[in-house]
Amino acid sequence: MTFGTGARRGGPAAFAVRLARAEQLLAGPAGRGGAAAPLALAASVLRLQATRAAAPPVVVAAGAAAAGHELRNAAGHFPLLDLAATIPAIAAEVPLGVTALAPPGASGGERSRGTGAAGVPDPLLAAGRALAGGGDAERSALVESWLEDPSAPEPVLGFWVRVAAGPILETARAAVPTPGRDDWIGAACPACGGLAQLSVIAEESGEFMGGSPRSLVCGRCAGWWTFPRALCTWCSEADPGKLPSFVPDERRAVRIDGCETCGHYVKTFDLRDPGAAELVPLVDDVATVSLDLWARDQGLTRPLVSFAGV
Repeated sequence: MTFGTGARRGGPAAFAVRLARAEQLLAGPAGRGGAAAPLALAASVLRLQATRAAAPPVVVAAGAAAAGHELRNAAGHFPLLDLAATIPAIAAEVPLGVTALAPPGASGGERSRGTGAAGVPDPLLAAGRALAGGGDAERSALVESWLEDPSAPEPVLGFWVRVAAGPILETARAAVPTPGRDDWIGAACPACGGLAQLSVIAEESGEFMGGSPRSLVCGRCAGWWTFPRALCTWCSEADPGKLPSFVPDERRAVRIDGCETCGHYVKTFDLRDPGAAELVPLVDDVATVSLDLWARDQGLTRPLVSFAGV
């Protein structure tokens, strides 16, 4: 992965790495604070996704999505994955995810013994069961809408599509090389077209005088790609005076990068910090929900929410 950090930091299809970090955080102070419920939910999702990633229908769909990526890359056609090829498989995975995480009869505070799911909020339960009870055409239309724009569906519906799509898109993404900075510096994921979940400052570039480059991390295929350090992730504002950052004293390895022009923000993890050795950004994103709440209080918004719901 990008700069050699993606795999060990929980990149595409590294479900076991992310799950281990979630369980580690749950066993510590984060598991006793405000992030406990979303971390438990994230862990349950990761257990399910790790299992489904090896299922034959998922493997076949991932292969179909990745097929032809070399030609698309050579021709400069992005995204590199064939998203249309994944729609039927993702739609079929939705009821399986609902059954695993929200079994019949379970309520928001109950635990599913099959996956270890805990505290699935009632709005998610209701939306999931409605999706599972609906028709294939309805689910396929929802998946297609989500693939076109992950922020388009209602968040409670998008959650279930995201759970179902993860194993397919991440497995496909793991088979696709990351485009170099000369080929792609867009704000959308070059592989699946998804939005950035967060931003990462790498420990090292691996390039002569390359400094410490910045990557964005996709919220749906977990891929990393290079993005300029001094630009707003969402509107490309380049004026440093309009790009304020907030760094909490107790967490120097994570900060909020805001933008006064568009009013959005991105959470950035600095892997160079001595306290960042164990960070797995997509999981620690959930564990640092207090920063999202702070940003919201400042009037900033996040185009793509985490499993913490903000």
